[in-house]
Amino acid sequence: MRPITTLARPFVAAPYIITGLETLRDPGPRAEQVAPAVKPIADRFDWLPTKDPEALVRIQGALSLGTGALLLTGRFRRLTTFLLAAQLVPALVTEHRYWTEDDPERRASERSHLLKNAGLFGALLMVATEPRRSPRTAELRRQAHDARIQAAAEAKVLRKQTAAEIRNARREAARQMREARRRGARPVRRAARTVKR
Repeated sequence: MRPITTLARPFVAAPYIITGLETLRDPGPRAEQVAPAVKPIADRFDWLPTKDPEALVRIQGALSLGTGALLLTGRFRRLTTFLLAAQLVPALVTEHRYWTEDDPERRASERSHLLKNAGLFGALLMVATEPRRSPRTAELRRQAHDARIQAAAEAKVLRKQTAAEIRNARREAARQMREARRRGARPVRRAARTVKR
């Protein structure tokens, strides 16, 4: 899966990097496009550094360029994909408002762009929320699990063998003790008989 991910990263990062560069170079056209929708929203939030649509578009362009570059290099993958998805929310709300278009061709084009952005938003959320485990890690965990099971089975066999050996050793020791007692009792009996005579 790693080669496919490495191949896909530039394709996903390219639109963000190019859009970020274009927005930073010339924010005017995009600011004019989104100003009617951005201005009322920006006025509601006091914590924004500026209410100027052109400055907000520049900030969004810089963020787009930075996160696109991070995605391209593969750094901070989860954080980067969350930021890229978060950047699409204002674009989904303010851009490609196809319902305001009168021209059928323009309306279809704007709807198509909106659906592409929505699809990209969903894909980024899926990538951002996928498990952290790589296939290699999963394989290593499986091998470790198999090794633990095998070690437990071998330990069980070893315990049985050890218990059998201990039983055999006890039996042998008991037999040798009995034998030693018999041998030790014979000389004592002989000595007792000679004393009686």
